[in-house]
Amino acid sequence: MKLKSWHLYVLATLCFLFAFTSLNMKYDRFYRVNGIDNDNRSLIEKYLDKEEQDYLIDHGISVDEFIDYITYDQFHLQYYQYYNELKEAKKYDSLENLINDVNSVVDRLTVEFGTQTDTYFKTLIKNDLFYAYQKSTYFDFDNVRYYQLLRTLYSDDDYSYIILTNNYVNTLENEKDDTYKLFKEMVSTYDAQGLYILMNTELKANASRLYKIDTMSQVIDDTTFIGGYESKHMTMIENISRLSYSMYLNEEAYNALKQMYDDLYKNTKKRFLVTNAYKSYDVLNLEENTSQAGYSEFQLGTSVSLKVNGIKDVEFVSTDVYQWLLEHSYEYGYVLRYPSDKVTITQKESCNIFRYVGKENAQKMHNQNLCLEELNNQ
Repeated sequence: MKLKSWHLYVLATLCFLFAFTSLNMKYDRFYRVNGIDNDNRSLIEKYLDKEEQDYLIDHGISVDEFIDYITYDQFHLQYYQYYNELKEAKKYDSLENLINDVNSVVDRLTVEFGTQTDTYFKTLIKNDLFYAYQKSTYFDFDNVRYYQLLRTLYSDDDYSYIILTNNYVNTLENEKDDTYKLFKEMVSTYDAQGLYILMNTELKANASRLYKIDTMSQVIDDTTFIGGYESKHMTMIENISRLSYSMYLNEEAYNALKQMYDDLYKNTKKRFLVTNAYKSYDVLNLEENTSQAGYSEFQLGTSVSLKVNGIKDVEFVSTDVYQWLLEHSYEYGYVLRYPSDKVTITQKESCNIFRYVGKENAQKMHNQNLCLEELNNQ
């Protein structure tokens, strides 16, 4: 049967298309590359070696995925996705630096994790830990969530928190409580230096570290170590008689002390003198009894030593000011910290040290004749 003329036309067209496609496949290696044009074709031929050109064709990589990097000497086509992921994070002004840093990180990840490199690279980008991994040889992917917590205490260009995190986690794993919970609590309680002292100082016999501190009711003694703790809400004492001009207290404790000071004068026409208030770990280390550094309630910023000017500290107990404070200090949230009738419990006695515990605690302690240790035991 003879073919009709239009059949012959269709057949000829198909043959032509087949021949044209075949020739293109044979002579134009990049016909399948999305976005190819004469300009970027010349760049590809100039900057990509045969192996990279084959990789480009075999993986069908779109030109716009890598063309921005192609002229840089250290560019590796196989890393184009990593370049783009870091570029999207908007951390670099220089593509050359981006390329060099990605190369070093991916090379290291490849050695450590092989085929899982992509997963770990995404973890770094997602958690904004790319630089931390690059800068620290101690980076441990098991501690990523801990790094996220501790880094908040450090400047952006300080990566010492990596090895410190590893050490802190190792220490906390020996505790009975949940490691992550303890880590989170201590990061919210301490600053970087205070935490470093807490975790790197040898403890006294029978002492333990406090990872979370309630400044209102926490008992601090030779069995409780608070490192370099410093209250986050400190203010300078003003308009109260004091031994030194620059003395500080927790802001809430100061406001209560100021009100108590003013009311004392209204009722008795007498005043007390503040001889001690907040003391830092470093100051305690310079005092005669250096063993109190990290074991003193004065570090909390809620304790004060009081006296009447012109008489000895031990004679304070016989003054009208002391008697007024015994009767009324609880109304302002303060209590005598080491009363004479509680020595067997507190192991101390002082008529001068008053502690701010908040009105609710102070009221309860006054009504039930409790010291702070007894309140905590309840």
